[in-house]
Amino acid sequence: MRRIINVFIVLIALSVSVFAQQASQQEWKIFQQGIQDYKTGEYEKARKNFALVISRLGYKSRLLTANYLMLAKTLYKLKDYEGSIEICKKFLKEFPQSQYVDDVQFVLANNYFRLGRVQTAAQLWLKLSEKSADKRLRKKAFELAKNALRYLLDAQSLAYLEQQASGNYQKKFIQYIKAERFYEERNPQAAIQTLEVYRSLPGSFAALDEMANNLYDFLKSKQTNKIRIAALLPLSGLNQDVGRAILDGAQLAMAEFNHIHQVNVQLIPFDYQGKLELALQKMKEISNDPSIAAVFGPLENDVTAACAVVADYENITLISPTASGKYLRRISNNVVQLAVPVDVMASKLARFVVDSLRMRRIVTLSPIDDYFVDFTNTFTQYLKDNFIEVPIQRWYYPNESDLTDHFKAIKRVGLKLAFQDSIMQADSTIQLSQIDSLYRIYSKEKREKLLHSMNRVKIDSADIPVQSIDGVLLPIYQEDISKIASQYAYWNIQAQIIGNGAWYDTEALNKNKTYVNGLLFISDRFLNDESWDYRNFINKFRTSFHRTPEEFEFLGYDNFSFVLNAIAVSEDRPARDNFLNMLTGAPDFEGILRRFHVGEKRYNNAVRILKYVYGQLLPLN
Repeated sequence: MRRIINVFIVLIALSVSVFAQQASQQEWKIFQQGIQDYKTGEYEKARKNFALVISRLGYKSRLLTANYLMLAKTLYKLKDYEGSIEICKKFLKEFPQSQYVDDVQFVLANNYFRLGRVQTAAQLWLKLSEKSADKRLRKKAFELAKNALRYLLDAQSLAYLEQQASGNYQKKFIQYIKAERFYEERNPQAAIQTLEVYRSLPGSFAALDEMANNLYDFLKSKQTNKIRIAALLPLSGLNQDVGRAILDGAQLAMAEFNHIHQVNVQLIPFDYQGKLELALQKMKEISNDPSIAAVFGPLENDVTAACAVVADYENITLISPTASGKYLRRISNNVVQLAVPVDVMASKLARFVVDSLRMRRIVTLSPIDDYFVDFTNTFTQYLKDNFIEVPIQRWYYPNESDLTDHFKAIKRVGLKLAFQDSIMQADSTIQLSQIDSLYRIYSKEKREKLLHSMNRVKIDSADIPVQSIDGVLLPIYQEDISKIASQYAYWNIQAQIIGNGAWYDTEALNKNKTYVNGLLFISDRFLNDESWDYRNFINKFRTSFHRTPEEFEFLGYDNFSFVLNAIAVSEDRPARDNFLNMLTGAPDFEGILRRFHVGEKRYNNAVRILKYVYGQLLPLN
């Protein structure tokens, strides 16, 4: 905008220089000072200078029209829109043949716009975009008219402008805008019909015709260039909330993609209601439809595993947005996991602990569940392969609320290890069997001393810190954050907490921040709520679905955006026989919540190591 203003001022200066020789030296000096004040933002000073020439010299001034124009522009800058309009109207009445008429009409239109009279402004911009002799002004008016008609006028106002349109240019312009609006409203057929009306009108207007023809060709191409992808999701029954959220996010990604690219991707919903046998039935239906190129879903590990067998037999790509089982990619060569598999997640966390944290002694406390067993075993195996000590592992049932026995066992091991470390430091030649007997003697003496001096019954007190353990692996269910955090803090085990992605709950972490400060965990997601992409997605989702998106809406959007990006960068048209290669050959992709690095292994390999410090989540990679 500043460049446009500067160019405009230069043009003014060049045009008035013709009269400069005839104008008095004083008049020229005042005008030049006004221009300088305008350029530097001293608008009040500029106003006084331009008004001075008009009021003192009037028609005697050789620079009268230039001063009128600059006064109108200055009043606009001062937000005196009514005053600027008055000057513009006076100019157009008194100087209808001036070379500055188009410029004054442009300023007049801008003033009307600032006063909320968009329809009047649009009419003036539309006229200037057709008839102005100034190419620069014509282009600017074209853009302003297009945006005003497309985004700011309601249907009634646009219909009024259509009735008032004079000449084929304005009629064609409005037809093009109507087509754009139909397209924005996801009504491509109405847009095509409107563009056919446009094409039937006489007259040739290069810039306008180019846009209209491009849109027409784009929409006609999309009608035939369809890419159909099945959305195999639980849209009712078990997990329906997750399935619907992922579908909504995916549909928003699809709508945006279709709006930009010359393809017509379609998501065809297949609801398996959270039932394995129904999912298999739906897979059969999908496989029998040759127009479907790939399957987006299912969600659960067991359902995905069963459908993977069908996908392998039917040679159709199965893309699961959430399944994290470690065996899925081995069941079928046609399965792509967009969630990081559990074994990959655990081994990457263990590698970070070994390589970056350089811990030497780690204990674990995990729920007895297939996911957590796989996670913990993979993690500890990596540690053992790298000669990291794992002195104790404890397992608890998911419904256990009191983990006292488990933390007590860990603490006892920690206290013994502290004694062992101190003895070994004093005499490195001592045997472990000797340490055991010495520790029994030490424990007995310590117990008797504490009972005598403090009159306590509980020897394994929270007052005694454990500092002999470097880290505690605590993979959890997300709903257990408060339960685990408070009990861990009570037992005063002063070790680094290491966790799985379920710790990613900022609200729960903030409620327990005194217990878990310094927590380190791995996740396949990280949300920067300050980013433009995040805010833009929130606004678009609210506009489309009239609610605020949550985690699974983001995941649906990100996962399907990765799929769409793979289509966009491929040179081939997507089909069953090449869809898998498109995904495995796709470049890394950065979503709003999740990163994607898939490659030939057919699973997402992108993780984030996050640290919770003083109420903030900090990514370490």
